[in-house]
Amino acid sequence: MNFFSFKKRALRPSFAVMTGGTGGIGCEVAEILLEQGWDVLLLTRRPSKVEEQISSKNGRFEAVFCDLTRPVDLEAVSDAIIKRKKPIGLLIHCAGKIQPEPARNITRVSLEEQTTINLTSPILMTSQLLPALSSNAHIVFVNSIAGIMPLQGSSVYSATKFGLRGFARSLALEFKPKTMRISSIFLGAVDTPMLEQETRDGGSILNFVNKPLSARHVASIIVRTSAGSGREVFLPRLDGVFAHACLIMPWILRITTPILEKVGRIGLKRFQKHKVTSSQ
Repeated sequence: MNFFSFKKRALRPSFAVMTGGTGGIGCEVAEILLEQGWDVLLLTRRPSKVEEQISSKNGRFEAVFCDLTRPVDLEAVSDAIIKRKKPIGLLIHCAGKIQPEPARNITRVSLEEQTTINLTSPILMTSQLLPALSSNAHIVFVNSIAGIMPLQGSSVYSATKFGLRGFARSLALEFKPKTMRISSIFLGAVDTPMLEQETRDGGSILNFVNKPLSARHVASIIVRTSAGSGREVFLPRLDGVFAHACLIMPWILRITTPILEKVGRIGLKRFQKHKVTSSQ
């Protein structure tokens, strides 16, 4: 199966491989990388939609079908990338899946889908593509504040994100900083279709305690981070401070939740009003 149509081109800055981004953060990241002259390969379940959204032509771009819930798809694409013998300078794991539901309603299907997309696929893909990474390549895991602070009503999602942080930090210990850079970006709410769907599905009202970040702003931070040394980044920064405090002192979250929920409901109304206004 021929997954690629790239032609050899001299003096390209580098080659980036990404997951996710059909109308979300990943698409914006791809745009910025292409503007900088990168060659970008985006793995997605809806390649035609992504190709319609990409406007930058400075670098070479291709969206390739890959269902991250199917290990056979991931293995096939990884093998094809390795066979091309084009070193990967940047690997970004941006795909994500959240299904809000109380613990009593968790189904095997939602458990497997969230676990596979959020945790299993980035682990397997990283392992499979390590031989194709260039010297001093950067691996970026787009994580969530839910990976350091428990998210009531989305326990599976939170568990997968906690696990992803553990994998990223363990992975970083296997390499010297100058041979491989590992970063994790922990995001609060971002104004994407995923957030809108999560809200319709009864997601946490805490998403709206702060104004959701724009996908373009988050994408710019991801690209900026990828140009530096490996590290953990928290957006908004204050959310990261609060989440770490809750890890050390779990009682803080229980005490503050009622207040945060009130603030969140106000923020949600403001967000919804903005959406209605902007669509008119």
